[in-house]
Amino acid sequence: MSEYPSLPTRLWQRRPWRTSSLMRVSDRVEVLVWLFAIIVMLIAVPIAGAAGTAGYTAAASRIRVENAAKAAVPATITTPPERIVSVDAYGTTTERFDATVRWDQNGRTGTTTTEVPDKSAPGNVVRVWLDGNGKVTAPPVRTINAADSGIGIGMTVLAAIWSGAILLGYGTGQLLRVCHYKALDREWRGMSRPVGQDS
Repeated sequence: MSEYPSLPTRLWQRRPWRTSSLMRVSDRVEVLVWLFAIIVMLIAVPIAGAAGTAGYTAAASRIRVENAAKAAVPATITTPPERIVSVDAYGTTTERFDATVRWDQNGRTGTTTTEVPDKSAPGNVVRVWLDGNGKVTAPPVRTINAADSGIGIGMTVLAAIWSGAILLGYGTGQLLRVCHYKALDREWRGMSRPVGQDS
């Protein structure tokens, strides 16, 4: 009893240059399209790597520029901290303490509500970050966070190219099968004419 051919054997038997009358032209076209799709997917790897590297470089540069414009100023708590409780979509409860703070920088004063340590009290001093225009901003971001941007861009490019290549191969195969089934249907109808109508 013969065993079913292995996958490598079946793939080798479907090579488009195989000289076999049993292999249809549509089969050869489908295999060629899949070979092209595989080549594109392999080429996409260094392309995605280059895109990710460029994205990381741009994000790191932007972070450094933004961080350079930020300045930390001492701010005095002017109100008792208020406990804020929040629940996320997974039911996890988190809490923080917000209070109004006031600062004076180069003769310019300002106030804002910001998160403070839970045991803070009015009169305590905390640190507030201001941007180049003197407005409250987030603390400096580490440049290592730019790696997330680079990885995201690289994976997006890779997924887009791979998806397009797979859709090309799959879509071509489906289209060729539809054409093949229609051809078989026409041949079958031609062979199934009623007696006396075959001329």
